[in-house]
Amino acid sequence: MRLALQARPGVHCETTTLGAMLRHAGADVSEPMLFGLGQGIDFQYWEPPAPGLTPMLTGRTGAGELARNACAALGVELRESQEADQAAAEQRAAELLRAGSVVGVTVDIYYLDYFTSKSHFAAHCIALYGLDDTTAYVVDTEQQGGARELSVESLRLARGSTEGFMPSPNRQLHLGPLPERLTADPEPLLLDRAWGAMRSAARTVLDDRGPRFGIAGLRRAAAEIPGWREALASDVELVPATGRFWRYAGTGGTNFRGLYLDFLREVRSRSGEVRLDPVIGAFEQLRQDWDEVIELLLGYGDAGNSNSNGAADGPRQRQQRLDTVGARLAAIADAEQAAFGRLLDVTTDIAG
Repeated sequence: MRLALQARPGVHCETTTLGAMLRHAGADVSEPMLFGLGQGIDFQYWEPPAPGLTPMLTGRTGAGELARNACAALGVELRESQEADQAAAEQRAAELLRAGSVVGVTVDIYYLDYFTSKSHFAAHCIALYGLDDTTAYVVDTEQQGGARELSVESLRLARGSTEGFMPSPNRQLHLGPLPERLTADPEPLLLDRAWGAMRSAARTVLDDRGPRFGIAGLRRAAAEIPGWREALASDVELVPATGRFWRYAGTGGTNFRGLYLDFLREVRSRSGEVRLDPVIGAFEQLRQDWDEVIELLLGYGDAGNSNSNGAADGPRQRQQRLDTVGARLAAIADAEQAAFGRLLDVTTDIAG
């Protein structure tokens, strides 16, 4: 069977999936609003899985936290389950579809028919809205083509994978009934919950949670990146791969700062609150700063190639590029500390 679903692909997988689930249930909430209500902004440093690899550096909270926070803010029950095996997961998904629910599924992108990237990443989310004997009908991000079809076997392998980053085999999500205030007149609810979500997100980023999270995690990455040339000498492509991850891998670009900026702008537009203007200006600069760092990383493999000495100058040029990235990220850490501090002051003043 296949549900009638308005596919609206977004820039990030978890907010795209949650948005599809909510719209089908009767509530149209924008992707930036979901990201903001979900307190999705952060910085996290995940240790390399093996020597000679880069750490996983991500500008958002952990997988699943965003959807839980957003649903709690909206007063919606998020029902999560993890089945024993692929057959049980498929049976449960079919039952939910027959009951009229769009199902959120976590998958390993390696096994998805339409993904060109052939690397294991198991923390990806898609919205399943149809299933028959041979075909699964899903909504993915805009980058991945939005509404897609894939073979049932591909979905089985993708959802059952135990490989890659943060695997959660056979996990799926669906929503309980929506509250009337969310479907009838959501504006007061969205604005009321947005201020508290901003305040909580700012506190989280600024809190001392150890060397892997928030501002401390960003400073750690800034300090370590200049040493990547020596540590990763055998694979020049690992450095630009980090840049591609920040720009293209479901982040909305600029490591989620762009998506959070869109959230701030939406709250400003809905509320007319001028005290947000300096914060928005700070995040506009942060988005530009992140984009410049991404460009430096993307060009790492070509550094020195334009010089007459080519190969001889390559290592020196690459080292200079990594030194520049480290310095830029250290400056971004200072700027983020100031921006989130200002956001905390504004939202505490408004929300109490």
